[in-house]
Amino acid sequence: MNQPNPAEAGEANYLNVCGFQHLLRGESALAAECFERALSLSPGHPVILNNLGNALTQLARFAEARAAYLKALEAEPDYLKAQHNLALLSQLEGREEEAVTSYRSYLEQAPDDGEAQHNLGLLLMKLGRRDEAAAAFETAARHLSPDDAETATSLGVGSFFRGELKQAIELFERALELDGEHTPARYHLGVALLYAGRPAEAVARLEEVVAAAPDYPQAASALGVAYNTAGQHAQARAVFKQLLHEQPNHPEHLFNLSLSRADESA
Repeated sequence: MNQPNPAEAGEANYLNVCGFQHLLRGESALAAECFERALSLSPGHPVILNNLGNALTQLARFAEARAAYLKALEAEPDYLKAQHNLALLSQLEGREEEAVTSYRSYLEQAPDDGEAQHNLGLLLMKLGRRDEAAAAFETAARHLSPDDAETATSLGVGSFFRGELKQAIELFERALELDGEHTPARYHLGVALLYAGRPAEAVARLEEVVAAAPDYPQAASALGVAYNTAGQHAQARAVFKQLLHEQPNHPEHLFNLSLSRADESA
C-alpha cells in the first residue's frame, strides 16, 4: 500500500487553506484553482472536494459541483458538510425531490440543525406537502433563536405557514429591529399584515420593498393586491399594468387588474 508523501500532503493542506481564504473573499475562480491543485496532490480528500464543490457552486458550475460533493461522500459517506451542501445545491437547482431526500439523509444525523429543517419545510411547502412542511417548520422553531434578522425572518415564515399570524408579525418586526433594511423581513411583514386584515400597514411595508429592491420576487404583485385591498384602485391599476407590460397575459395580473377596475368609469 502506497504511503502518502508528507511533503505533498503538506502542500495540499496549504493550497486548501489558500483556497478557503479566496472563497471567504468571494474569489471563487481562484479558490477553485487552489482546490483543484490540492486535489492533484491529495486525490479523493473529502474536505478539499467539499470545498471545491462550494467554489464551483458559487461559479454556477452546478454539474461539476455536484460531482465534487458526490466524490466527497464516496470518500466519506457520513461527511455531514458534503451532505448538507448537496441538499443546498439540489434546492438551488430546483431539483426539489432530490433536495428533500438529501435533507432527510442529512437530518437523520443532524436533527438539531434548525436552518436545514427550515429549508426542508420550504421545499415541502413548494411541493404541496403541507403537513410535512408544518412539522419541519415546527422542528426548526425549536432549534432556532431569533438572534439575527435572517433567523427571525425564517422563523416568521414558518409561523406564517402554520397560520400563526400574530407570532409571524412579531418575528418579522423583531427582524427589522435587528436590521431595519432587511428586505425579506419587510416583504414578509407586508404580506402577513395583508393577511391579518391590515392593508394600509401592508401597503407601507411593501412600498418600502419595491422602492429599495424593485426586482424582489412577488413584491410588486403583493403591493398591487395590497392597494386593491386598501381601496387604492388607481395605484393598483398602475402596478398591474406595468406588470402586464413586463409579462403579457399573465393570468394572475390580469385578474388583479380586473379587480382594480371595479370602480373605474368608462
